[in-house]
Amino acid sequence: MDIDRSLDMVQRQIQNGQLDGAMDLLRQILSYDPDLPDAHAYLSLCLLSKKRLHASQQEADIALTLDPGFELAHYALANICIALRKFSKAQVHVTQLLDMDPNHASYYLLQAHLYRLLQKKNAILPPLQKALELDPESPEVLSELSEYHADRGDLELAQQFADEALRHEAENVDALVAMGNVLLHQGLIEEAREHAVWALRHQPDSNSALALMAGIKAKSSPVLGIWWRYNVWMSRMGSTRAVLVLLLAFVVYRLMTMGFEDLGHADAAGMLQIAWLGIVFYTFIGPSLFNKSLQKELSGVQLKEDF
Repeated sequence: MDIDRSLDMVQRQIQNGQLDGAMDLLRQILSYDPDLPDAHAYLSLCLLSKKRLHASQQEADIALTLDPGFELAHYALANICIALRKFSKAQVHVTQLLDMDPNHASYYLLQAHLYRLLQKKNAILPPLQKALELDPESPEVLSELSEYHADRGDLELAQQFADEALRHEAENVDALVAMGNVLLHQGLIEEAREHAVWALRHQPDSNSALALMAGIKAKSSPVLGIWWRYNVWMSRMGSTRAVLVLLLAFVVYRLMTMGFEDLGHADAAGMLQIAWLGIVFYTFIGPSLFNKSLQKELSGVQLKEDF
């Protein structure tokens, strides 16, 4: 059996989303050579994409046992730890990856993704810029930069990066999702929906594409639309400023309530209290409603023509 050729085929299958075929071939490789760290690491990544986290971690641990310095195993474990919300352990693996190979663009992408989850907004851009320097034509790198600038409200720059990503690979799922998010922020619902559908046709179980579709449905909903816009606005300000805005809103509410009461307008004060409680309740249940919408998309990954 030609191991190198088979592993090259596995890599191509994984890149094309042909996970079942890659896993079948990896099992054949491991039956021929059960101590091959490459095969265990690739199998770990396939299982991770299948959301089989426990099995994925087992395969990555085996690869790391066979070769403690094997980069692909550390890469797999970093992604597994992120999926398990074990961010400190993920950071350890990302640091090791960058120490072993500081010229690998995907490691910087992983670091930026981790910073985004940790809400370290000021730390996200430097690794993205480094990744772009190392691989300026990567659709994944360009898409991440588009997402970063879209989150910050710079839609013009976000669209430029998304356009560039699609120019290099028109059917890249990350690029389609990035452009879809830009269009969604611009209020172009139908165009955003088209990009989400295109992405799902290429990768029906893409979490980012399904999240985009859920966001489109949320913005289109009369119930969730206001919350979606409010959440986008608050997220752009950062956690500290968002807290200050909420505190200021509460102070204004209390001053207005006391003012109405002092002027003898008890009915107006009561209506204001009801309105405030309604806003609080709405912002409280909004994330839950959105998550239900997202989970509905994640559970129904079969794409229909009239999706």
